[in-house]
Amino acid sequence: MSHITDFHVGYEFIPVRFQLNAEEVALYLQAVGESNALFRQQKLVPLTALAAYGLRGILIEIGLPPGAIHSAQETSVSRAITSDETIVFSAKLTQNAVWKGWRFVTVDYTGVDESEKQVLYGRSTVVIPEEQRGDTGQ
Repeated sequence: MSHITDFHVGYEFIPVRFQLNAEEVALYLQAVGESNALFRQQKLVPLTALAAYGLRGILIEIGLPPGAIHSAQETSVSRAITSDETIVFSAKLTQNAVWKGWRFVTVDYTGVDESEKQVLYGRSTVVIPEEQRGDTGQ
């Protein structure tokens, strides 16, 4: 299993291809307490659902350890995305640094539609408590 220290700035993660179907979107909307009927009527996928689903694949690849905190998120879309569209989510590691006992991991990402037009882009930062290597507890 990979460890976060195995990944260096510039690393490009395995692209994630996905389509969020209407049922998955409905479950997401319920989980976040969103009741606006427009999402269901127009089959719109919330921006945060797109980012969360795409980042999930990256976090699995990293092997995110216990104690990690999702500390910052910036995401933009260039147009509305519907539940019948397929998105290819690509990401690149732009920060993997330790400061005062915490590891800061930042990933820049993009999503393109089936015409390879960018529809989503953003940045996400996770903060992880750094292991105390060699600490015997004495």
